[in-house]
Amino acid sequence: MQAIARLRRGFLSRQCFKSPGHPATRRGPYYVLQGYFRGQKLSERVPPEQAAQAQQDVEKYRRFQTLAEEYVTVSDRLACLQDKRPKRPPPPGSSKPPPSRTASAKTLPTTAWPSRDVRSSGW
Repeated sequence: MQAIARLRRGFLSRQCFKSPGHPATRRGPYYVLQGYFRGQKLSERVPPEQAAQAQQDVEKYRRFQTLAEEYVTVSDRLACLQDKRPKRPPPPGSSKPPPSRTASAKTLPTTAWPSRDVRSSGW
């Protein structure tokens, strides 16, 4: 994630328009960067000479999202594993033996989050 220097959320659209009165003639292409930020739809026209860079920035944002989700998933699993770690043994000289795990103990899922692949959900 640290190697990603530039990123932009949204997606880049390429638009062409038919010229009025000349159906065989098209105007464009025009590039529009569209997306949502804090619940509001935003769109911004991108000059043709900046379209390639904007597309790379959008792809880097998607990569960042994927990496961030993987980081959270791994962190969540590690936390669950750490929580299941056996307790420390009692200090020397303590008369109470450590509690033993029995087969009747309930096992918790490794994570509280759904197991589906979030990348396929459109987020």
